Amino acid sequence: MPMRFLQYGLIIVPAVLYLLMLPLENEAVYTLYIIIALGLSVWKDFTRSSAQQWLLLLAEILWSCWLIASYGPFMLFPSLSVLYVYMYRLEGSRRWLMFGSQLVVSNIALHWYYSDPHTLQPGLTTLYTNATALFSAKTTAMVLGNLFLLITAALSWQGSRTASSRGQLEQVYDELRSKHYELQEARAQLLLFTKQLEGAAQAEERTRISRQLHDDIGHRLIRTKMMSEAALLTLPRDQEKGTEMVRQIRDQLATSMDDMRSTLHKLQPDSYVSNAYALDRLLEEVGRDTGVKTHYEVHGPSHVLYPSIQIVLYKNVKEAVTNALRHGNASSISVELVFGDQKVCMSVSNDGNINPHSTKGNGIGQEGMRLRTQMVGGTLEIQSAYPYTVITRIPITNKVDIL
Repeated sequence: MPMRFLQYGLIIVPAVLYLLMLPLENEAVYTLYIIIALGLSVWKDFTRSSAQQWLLLLAEILWSCWLIASYGPFMLFPSLSVLYVYMYRLEGSRRWLMFGSQLVVSNIALHWYYSDPHTLQPGLTTLYTNATALFSAKTTAMVLGNLFLLITAALSWQGSRTASSRGQLEQVYDELRSKHYELQEARAQLLLFTKQLEGAAQAEERTRISRQLHDDIGHRLIRTKMMSEAALLTLPRDQEKGTEMVRQIRDQLATSMDDMRSTLHKLQPDSYVSNAYALDRLLEEVGRDTGVKTHYEVHGPSHVLYPSIQIVLYKNVKEAVTNALRHGNASSISVELVFGDQKVCMSVSNDGNINPHSTKGNGIGQEGMRLRTQMVGGTLEIQSAYPYTVITRIPITNKVDIL
């Protein structure tokens, strides 16, 4: 839309300004010429045939040059409309071939305008004076007209290159956005498949446990019940044999209790961290080895975390505890782990006095914690005010339904 405004404005605005300077008797013909030029410009915009566009571009160039030959150099302004159009629409050598043609025809039109024989008068002196003035005006008009066309062509060409580069960037952006949507869709499908696989694995595990309860514990309890009934009948008649049967019943019940305990242990959800990266065990060892008071709390429903997240949390706690003991002389350290629906937040606080920039080693440790956290998409925040606290926030996807 801005291109068409500029295209039509280059015809209408100079034409109206020139119309104000024309005598009244010449306005009708001049207005007709401008309407024809405007009609060629509009017709060119609504045709789809490449050959017709070429012919209309040439016709518009010739008509603009006819206006120059008829009304003078001021008509160079309306001729810029067609130059602006083909500099943007044509590519390669075709635009410069069209520009060369317009440049040649425009110079011919200027020469024709200044070569009007009616402007000459008889007499050698008058003829010489008029010829000198005519030559000076003609030369000035041609030089300025050609320079004007060249500058406009260069600016239009640069603008077309900028528009083309912008179009290519928009195309690349659209492709990247399309790939991003495809990646998000693939990620969603992968999460859905993971959930389905997890559900299938849980269903299979439940089936196995139910079979174990039925086949092992169930049969053993039935056998124990039958042995209890037999022992009730045997004890009054044979006390020794009945006592032996009671011992067997006890052993059967003990075995059943062990099996039941093992089954219940399997039914319990896994801990949020493995034994190798258990934070409570780390704090217990630190308190036992250094005598520092340690406190550990977990809030919210615990989730099963990826091993990478477990490692980052464990190493950040270890680094924060080391800094608290080495640089802050802390006597109390507390770790708080808060599970949310979309992220896990871990805070490590101590009552020591730590300056984040006091030692080189401390700064390196903090930067290591920050880099580790960023690798899993999290953020690290350090609060220097008492109590000195290191907060690690890491997003989790276990409970997020992105479908």
